[in-house]
Amino acid sequence: MNGAEDYEYKSNIKKVKMTQDFKFDVDLSGEDHNRYSRHSVKHQKMPYSTLDDFEPLSTIGSGSYGTCKKIRRKKDGKIYAWKEMDYGSMTESEKQMLVSEVNLLRELKHKHIVRYYDRIIDRSNTTIYIIMEFCDGGDLATLISRCRKDGIYMEEQFVWKMLIQMTLALQECHRRKNGKAVLHRDLKPANIFLDIDKNVKLGDFGLARVLHHETSFAKTYVGTPYYMSPELVNNMSYNEKSDIWSMGCMLYELCSLHPPFTASNQSELNKKICMGEFNRIPIRYSSDLNEVIAKLLRVEVHRRPGIEGILRDQRIQRQQQLLERQLSSSRESESSKSSDDIGVREKRVEAKEKELETREKEISRKEIELEEKLKKLDQLMKEYKRKGSCIDVNSAGDAGRKTAPPAPLSPIVPLLKVPPYLIRRNSPFRSPLDKLDFNREDY
Repeated sequence: MNGAEDYEYKSNIKKVKMTQDFKFDVDLSGEDHNRYSRHSVKHQKMPYSTLDDFEPLSTIGSGSYGTCKKIRRKKDGKIYAWKEMDYGSMTESEKQMLVSEVNLLRELKHKHIVRYYDRIIDRSNTTIYIIMEFCDGGDLATLISRCRKDGIYMEEQFVWKMLIQMTLALQECHRRKNGKAVLHRDLKPANIFLDIDKNVKLGDFGLARVLHHETSFAKTYVGTPYYMSPELVNNMSYNEKSDIWSMGCMLYELCSLHPPFTASNQSELNKKICMGEFNRIPIRYSSDLNEVIAKLLRVEVHRRPGIEGILRDQRIQRQQQLLERQLSSSRESESSKSSDDIGVREKRVEAKEKELETREKEISRKEIELEEKLKKLDQLMKEYKRKGSCIDVNSAGDAGRKTAPPAPLSPIVPLLKVPPYLIRRNSPFRSPLDKLDFNREDY
């Protein structure tokens, strides 16, 4: 194969072709089996997704490629993103590029590369949905724009972190195990996504190309103008080091909040890129960072470092070790915090247990007191019954004795202990006998 030719992307088994109705004509190996081939259903390893399995939540962005949306899987509530594209109006070359992107995303698995999960093809609407990892932290373009608006610079440690993580992501692309190098070809801040912890997630491989071996070069003129390498601007063949240049432009923009090369038209921009002259990054950043960025922006390809050369740089190695220590410390801190949280919860449980124990003791004490009161009441009832039986016996023994008749109770005043002067003729306190004595003097 001629090194100057584009490598036409091939699948794991055969050449991938896309027909007018967007069919995959070949069986794909691996977990992501071709679910849309009638011959592959029998060997399908996992159930395929449908549009009904997901609920769109919001639109993340849109462009000429289509629309990107935040979605939620209904069965478990997990959050993903999907890129929906209408392939009905695409040319054959655009369809082939789309197939290449889908298959490439399936193969690239790295913690700093946006994870691909699935694809759904809606043939009735000629739309394909690529389901990917959702990045909570947005992208670098948004972050740069916010800093520019607020007039603040990013911390140097954050720039080093971006440099290291982007390099590791490109290492996965440029040094594939099968010997094929993947060129991203469209590295820019809008394609560098961030997770919730502000870690790099390299995405959007729509313009990516696969090269056969290390000496291969591509010649297609693609990319975003501000981040194009001199070899691209000059319509020369290029390789992985074109991505290195683009990364240098992004790092410069992270520090200065503007690209290293700007112009009012494409011709003037091309001249500045080919000359490779740019101002130093703001003085607040160290000379080490300035020198590393300048190294990535060398016009001569042979003087520009590759991925391995970047990772061998002592300045970057020091920063990488520091970053690893910070991550380790952060994990230990989280673990300690988790342990502290467990300790706090254990103390709360202990306090609740003591409270319950105190309440149980109080309830037991009250039960004992109640039992004692019941015993006393039972004794009093027995004593009452005993005395009552004695009175009945005495009454029965005295029944035969002759007793003097009781004194007459006339009037009833003595029994009620009501003073006589309060009694009147019609008073209820008068004796019934007194009511017959009409000549009796009123009191």
